[in-house]
Amino acid sequence: MIAIYARQSIEKKDSISIESQIEYAKREVFNEEFKIYQDSGYSGKNTNRPAFHQMMEDVKNGRIQKVVVYRLDRISRSILDFADFINILESNQISFVSATEKFDTSTPMGRAMLYIIVVFAQLERETIAERVRDNYYSRVRKGAWGGGPAAFGFDLVKTTVDGKKATICQPNEKIEVVRRIFELYSKPYTSLADVQRQLIRDGVSSSGGVNFDNVKLSSILKNPAYVQADVAIYNFYKSKGAIMANEPDDFDGIHGCILVGKRDASERKYKDVSQHLLAISHHEGIVDSSTFLFCQQKLSNNRQIKNAYKGKYSWLTGLVKCGHCGYSFSVRFGNTKDGRIPYFTCSGKYLHKVCTAKQTHRVREVENEVQARLIEHSSTYHLAHQHTEDTVSKEYQQKMLELDSKIENLLLTLESVSNISAEYINRRIETLHHEKQLLMHRYNESITEYNIAEVEPFTAADWENMDIEEKRTLARSMIQEVILSETGIDVRFKLKKGIQNP
Repeated sequence: MIAIYARQSIEKKDSISIESQIEYAKREVFNEEFKIYQDSGYSGKNTNRPAFHQMMEDVKNGRIQKVVVYRLDRISRSILDFADFINILESNQISFVSATEKFDTSTPMGRAMLYIIVVFAQLERETIAERVRDNYYSRVRKGAWGGGPAAFGFDLVKTTVDGKKATICQPNEKIEVVRRIFELYSKPYTSLADVQRQLIRDGVSSSGGVNFDNVKLSSILKNPAYVQADVAIYNFYKSKGAIMANEPDDFDGIHGCILVGKRDASERKYKDVSQHLLAISHHEGIVDSSTFLFCQQKLSNNRQIKNAYKGKYSWLTGLVKCGHCGYSFSVRFGNTKDGRIPYFTCSGKYLHKVCTAKQTHRVREVENEVQARLIEHSSTYHLAHQHTEDTVSKEYQQKMLELDSKIENLLLTLESVSNISAEYINRRIETLHHEKQLLMHRYNESITEYNIAEVEPFTAADWENMDIEEKRTLARSMIQEVILSETGIDVRFKLKKGIQNP
């Protein structure tokens, strides 16, 4: 029996259809029995195709005496795959015919010619792929959308960029949902789950009418399409290893960005942006850079913590340590006249047998004590933060004004100096401009780091309205550890992170 094989990647006006391929192949079949194998919608970059696999099974089982195709590249554009195919045919004493390329596979010259044709077919495929890839990145570098669906809250519209047709982003009515997501998550002790619950309460859904989950929310929060990109954003992504398509001066604090690159399949929630291309887009951002960077830091902390410290019996799980052996306390239950009561018990004593201290602490009593100290600490902490931020912000602003004044004076001097002096002054201006950029970057980094630990004052009523996840997140943002011993409870708060002086 003769096998006729046909393949077509996609249907295009300038490509030959599967039906036409079969008609060409039938010219090599006379009065012999034949069977048609066809793969529609499959690329020639490899041989992972159902009909092709079925044909090869029939070849190995001795049902086929000859294979006929319209052209060699219908089998594969890979020289290795094609060589394997020919070797299998030869080992089973099966001939191979191309209807438009006459080759005799029984001779060395015929086989050599086959391989040469396949080499050029593979070269053609790789050249086309490289050309498509270069064109893709060229569009992105000019601020046009590279391809694929638009980010949530945007529509894709056709326009002209540098005299060429291009696609850009345009915000739609859902962009207010994105603004709301950033607003909620930028609160110091709000988790992704909190944002999800609030959106559900507000009756807000994602694309397709389904509720937002953590993956969708984190995808939106880390997308630079929404940020008003300034030099702080430039430095942030540059430090992450991204390829910057624009100079720092192009980051004007108005327009959003486009970030493209191959995603690691294992990195679904938090994408590694190294070797990704970041370009300034034509659309305007909706989130200021400080808020965006604060959200990135929170997402990064979530990644590091992952699912640790998720005890379901106390919001203090993971923070409580033994004052004698240093091991963590876990929650166990004891039966008393008041019922089944949770206790903090030392892991060093009950698990590792290294602690000899005799101490028991009721979970609710420890939580009440720590809660009271948290409420008191939040008030003094906030006042210290406000004073420090206001003072140091003024210092940064003053320093940047001084740099601007120096640059302006040098620009005025350029009008009345020689060429040699002008060259020196230009270098000095460039140095001062770079110094200003670094100063702005330091300020934004410091603000971001400081805001991580910033906590608004809260009351006992506020605390009671929080669920266990909210309490845990807030406690971990303020507390380094809680030490329990026979003498009492020692709550050790994290050091306040101040803004670095310029």
